[in-house]
Amino acid sequence: MSETQFSSFSNYKQTVLEITGDLKKIREFSQRLNLEGNVSSIDGVLKRLAEDTFNVAIVGEFKRGKSTLINALLEKDVLPTDVIPTTATLNKVTYSVTPFVRIEYNDGRTEDIDIEKLSEYVTKLTPESTKIAQSIKIATVYYPVNYCKNGVTIIDTPGLNDEDSMTQVTLSVLPQADAAIMVMMAGSPFSQYECDFLENKIIASDLGRVLFVVTGIDLYDEDDGQKILNLIKKRITDSVLAKARRTYGEDSKEYAAYQRKLGSIHVYGLSAKKALKAKQKGDPDMLAKSRFPEFESALERFLTEDRGAVMLNVPLNRIKMSSVELIKAAQLRESALTMRKEEFDAKYERAMEEIKKIQTERQNEFNRISLNAKQTYQNLIPTIQNYWPSILKAADEVVDNYPITSVKELKGTAGQETQEAITKAVRDAICRTSQDIMERIQVMINDALVNEAERLSSFENNFYQATELIQELFVSVSGQDGSGVELALGVVASSIGGNGVLGGIYLGYKQAGWKGALLGGGTSFAGSMASAYGLGMLIGALAIPLTWPVLLVTTVGAGIIGTFAGKWAVGTIFAQDQILKFKQSFKKAIHEELNCMKEENDISDLVRAQIESAFDALKDKIRTETENILGDTHNQLTQLKVELAQADSMDTQERKALKQMMSELEKISSHADTISRELTLVLARQEGI
Repeated sequence: MSETQFSSFSNYKQTVLEITGDLKKIREFSQRLNLEGNVSSIDGVLKRLAEDTFNVAIVGEFKRGKSTLINALLEKDVLPTDVIPTTATLNKVTYSVTPFVRIEYNDGRTEDIDIEKLSEYVTKLTPESTKIAQSIKIATVYYPVNYCKNGVTIIDTPGLNDEDSMTQVTLSVLPQADAAIMVMMAGSPFSQYECDFLENKIIASDLGRVLFVVTGIDLYDEDDGQKILNLIKKRITDSVLAKARRTYGEDSKEYAAYQRKLGSIHVYGLSAKKALKAKQKGDPDMLAKSRFPEFESALERFLTEDRGAVMLNVPLNRIKMSSVELIKAAQLRESALTMRKEEFDAKYERAMEEIKKIQTERQNEFNRISLNAKQTYQNLIPTIQNYWPSILKAADEVVDNYPITSVKELKGTAGQETQEAITKAVRDAICRTSQDIMERIQVMINDALVNEAERLSSFENNFYQATELIQELFVSVSGQDGSGVELALGVVASSIGGNGVLGGIYLGYKQAGWKGALLGGGTSFAGSMASAYGLGMLIGALAIPLTWPVLLVTTVGAGIIGTFAGKWAVGTIFAQDQILKFKQSFKKAIHEELNCMKEENDISDLVRAQIESAFDALKDKIRTETENILGDTHNQLTQLKVELAQADSMDTQERKALKQMMSELEKISSHADTISRELTLVLARQEGI
């Protein structure tokens, strides 16, 4: 695929600036015509653009070279590294012209320190630094790193499988991450722990937003290195498919979606240490041998094209929608000010009646959305009811199948070790089971939400047809005087219909193929992408604020199972010498704890709240968009009524200003269309569609 106009950091930033400038120009036009609803919608998108951030978490087992990888990106030894597990806090790297570190303590205090002193605060290299690290919540490194110029924050997480507390720090940040770079070691390709982590933590977030890095590849010759990379890719593929089969079933559309995603898995073998040295020495040959530039190119594309394909869809559609509303308002004003007052007043009353009808239909639609939310919950009841029985069954299977060959393993220190080992195995099993069930529930909610967004297209079409009826009360298309309004509308409408996102073309105010318009653009587009990228794509494409819990897997399942203690009276359990009786006692203790957890955690209420929040977000989005348009129409007609009563008319200067506005809107919409086409190509490349 040819390079997009925002395929580099500088170009991406320039594209965002251009889109922001176009939106501000449209906002200025909207204010000129008193379209406050349009202004409000644009303000929301401008705020979203200004606050746009992108968090990339660097994850992996301890001593896999995560900090060294980041240092290679920074081209300097900023983050501390050592031959023993080093990182003891959550470290973030973000952009600043002047390098410094801001320490946020657990008690709320903040302190700015010199970047050279970072290791004294965030490592386990000395007893003193370890003690300080325990009091720190986050250490943020501000540094002039190119990758962070556009609102990107790189998160260096503590090593997994080092200490439980450090692992929990890493797991806590995953739901906040927009993407992940999973770092592995060539000498230990895709360990069982890494497999479990990928299956149960990262995939739930979104496999499509993960880059896999294998460090230490320079220790092998080219053939052996490639074999290692092929092996890791195969193991990742096998792991993903096994998880998908277990969770969704081989015949499900979710399984098919995972199969499509596998084509986009990219594994990069490199030497971060050699790359860092090469950059510091200015040695291009060494840098090439490190294989780091290939990874950097992929990362840059990941943070520009791939990110832009999701984030830029909403402001581009807002440009097109607001442009059309502006042109309609201009045409309405131009036509209405040529009417006799009596004729306008009669049509004004009819328009107010039509607005009331639209509002009534909208409320009826909201009632249907609520009913469908309830039906979604009803459809999930069998799965919800199966949650705790499945957890208990998984725990029983672990205990029943755990190999105990002698009663000696049940006594004394050996007995304590046996209990701890079985408890860990039980915890892992119930976590996997909980994860699988919660993922199935989340997928069902996602599907229901996508279907509801699709279903709403008929209401959206009806809404725009109704608003066009109001427009036609005052505007006769055949009676245009060639002022340029109708021509501008045709140009803007062409850009909307041709980008494959809005699903239809606005033709002479006679058709309303605005599928998805009220939801930010393209429910069919969003639906197809949601199946490939998860609910995050749907939220991004529909411009629904992420204010409701979408990570059911982590916020509910992992949260509940995370309270599993597995600490029972050893003497009571171990009083029985026979292995069978021991296992029966062990299972009984597990059942008692899980039943207590069940009583304290009502899964059904949590799932119901998730569904209601999701469907309420759809209603809120439609309410806001429709009310903005209806409010602007009402206010404009009322203003025109006042002007006609005062015998006002459109003068030559105002006609000239409107014509200039039309010309600028044509250019803005054409520019937005060009970028939209590129977004579609990027998404097609990612998904192979």
